[in-house]
Amino acid sequence: MTAHGQDSGHDWETYLDALVAERGSLAAVAEALAATRGHVDDVDSVERALRRLRKRGTLPGGTWGARLLRAFGVPAPVEERLRFMGCYHSRFEDLPVPLCRDLVQLWDRPPTSESAAGRVWLPLARANLALRDRQFEEARPFLRTAYAAAVREVRGRIEAALGLALLATQADATRMPPELAEVEGLLADVDGADAACLRARWAAQVAWVENRRGEFARAEAALRALADGPEVPAFARSRRENGLAYARHKQGDPGAVEHARAAARFAGDAGHVRLRAMALLMIARVAEDDGERMDARERARAIARQLQDEMLAVRAGA
Repeated sequence: MTAHGQDSGHDWETYLDALVAERGSLAAVAEALAATRGHVDDVDSVERALRRLRKRGTLPGGTWGARLLRAFGVPAPVEERLRFMGCYHSRFEDLPVPLCRDLVQLWDRPPTSESAAGRVWLPLARANLALRDRQFEEARPFLRTAYAAAVREVRGRIEAALGLALLATQADATRMPPELAEVEGLLADVDGADAACLRARWAAQVAWVENRRGEFARAEAALRALADGPEVPAFARSRRENGLAYARHKQGDPGAVEHARAAARFAGDAGHVRLRAMALLMIARVAEDDGERMDARERARAIARQLQDEMLAVRAGA
């Protein structure tokens, strides 16, 4: 087996090695692949084709690569890594933008780019990076590609729809994007930690539009409807508290800053650096004490510089 710096599945040899390890031999992989096509190809011919594919490195896999990926997908750890890079509420967003870009580039090639998972999560990763660079129109085709590919991947469909909704609100801040209604319906099909985080992101985007309409109580209601408590992921709790801070502030509540402080605490405790910066910026907006506002903004600026994140930098006035 070729030595790699990480268990990546980046080339056809590594991919086939993983299938061989799972099934016992290349002949067994060939037998299983032949069976998926009703043995219209004899097993020896399939095995020879797989031996040729093994030497293709990161070149397109052609017919046999497509058949392999359709039959077996990518190994679960590889799919999880792709999802990690494409998911906005993962810790991938807490890495510096140039490093994220290098990692995505490393994975965005065959066989992973030709897999069903890769067609969803790699465009989402590129879209998120474009958004962090404030390249909104560059993000749009990646989001559309992921949206079209995520026919059977509900989480990916939600991610893409949320991204497209965000772009829609850039053009018209007071119009509720139709994608948010679609997301609300899809959320019922997601469970676990992802469900809470995706729902919090959906509610935050709904609240954002309500706030721009001046409907601050409606924005608050959307956020208060979210579950809260120790069992809820820190990301979701932080987004909830950050949104409540703004809604309460706009309704004249001097205690709004407590929500922003809680958002910063939840994000920091879970290591969500970028989310913590967003909470610090909310403290800078709603706190009554000048010293606290200035300190929070400077800390957010420092995070933006460390992450080389243009979106955060603009929000922080860096």
